[in-house]
Amino acid sequence: MITPPDRARGGTARLWAASALSSGSTWVMQISLFIQVLQESSPARLAAVELIGTVPALAFMMVAGTLADRFDVRRLAVGSMVAQAVCVLGMALFLDHGIWITAAFYGLQGLGNTLWPPARQQWLYGVVAPESRPAANARLASVSGTMTVVGASLGGALAGWSPVGAMAVACVLQVLAVVPLLAQSRRPMPYAEPAGVLAREPMRKELTAGLRVLRGLPLARSVVWIGIAWGCIGGAYDILLAAYATGRLGGGGAVLGSLYVADGVAVILGTVLAARIVVRRHLAAYTAAYVFQGLAWGAFFLAGHPVLAVALLGVMRLASGVIIALDTTVLLATVPAAVRGRVSSLHMTTYGAMARVSLALFGGLLAVSDVRTVGVCTGAASVVLGLLWWCLRDRETQRTYPAAVAAREPAAAAA
Repeated sequence: MITPPDRARGGTARLWAASALSSGSTWVMQISLFIQVLQESSPARLAAVELIGTVPALAFMMVAGTLADRFDVRRLAVGSMVAQAVCVLGMALFLDHGIWITAAFYGLQGLGNTLWPPARQQWLYGVVAPESRPAANARLASVSGTMTVVGASLGGALAGWSPVGAMAVACVLQVLAVVPLLAQSRRPMPYAEPAGVLAREPMRKELTAGLRVLRGLPLARSVVWIGIAWGCIGGAYDILLAAYATGRLGGGGAVLGSLYVADGVAVILGTVLAARIVVRRHLAAYTAAYVFQGLAWGAFFLAGHPVLAVALLGVMRLASGVIIALDTTVLLATVPAAVRGRVSSLHMTTYGAMARVSLALFGGLLAVSDVRTVGVCTGAASVVLGLLWWCLRDRETQRTYPAAVAAREPAAAAA
């Protein structure tokens, strides 16, 4: 069964639209929530609200990956969007009346959102031919950069007008995210691969299947560990960026805003560049991106002028865009269809957990050191990690990687 190229692109476009609308909703929701909390309370309370909103989702993420491997991903994806819309509506209703009730809805929204990434990934691989998946992954990865520019700008403008009104707009965006998914759900998934034997195991064993299968998949395992390592660095990205912009660069909101615009645009360009890299160069490009990301990030903290800093951050995030676009393709190249959701969720869980640990770690480091020193050290760490990943890569996997990306499992090819 063959899907015409234009129809396959349509499936990717609808998933992209749903991702963009949902991401835009999240940006507007978070900014309006943060502004409301800071207007009424302290940064310490905001940190507590953030923990309530993110920790439950982090704990549930592995379960979400298992569900995406076990059940109909189309229903899971639509259900995720509907659940998030209901939670954002609850936040809009209680934003002015109870911050802890609002925080509880924030936590529930995060739980609903955990189902979306693994379900979307399985759905994408069901509608896109294997040879087109790297480009499709890159296109979906561009959502991150796009919504950093559009979502953050819209959220800031709306929250400045009215946090409650902004939250209502976030709810509308989340409802609209359901529309392209409903349109796509009526179309077949010709490249969906059978879940296999693992899906018939008890739920308890399925939760650990992602960990067990990584023992025999050196490439996927290496992507997970470098994700953990980068989570240790990237967890404090926003804090370091804001502190440096308002400190050494002597800027205010305008400088910080310019940096975030450069961030978003560069990530988009990086994903476009990644889509043009031939498969046999993926692993080399992945390594080079980590190295250039670290070099530019370290140089960013040595710049003393806002214009130079914006340019260096753009280079750094261009490399990040390449990493973001290639990350999923490299991670799942050798992973069986039966555990793709679990391996994806494992990658996100370990990264997210380390990012939160690093947030506390860098908070302590900044108390005894300056932002510039910490930033340069994190840049050097990214360079070292990239080179280490290349040196420790499995040579046989590197040789067979291009075929693994384009290969279809026998059962799928016979469908």
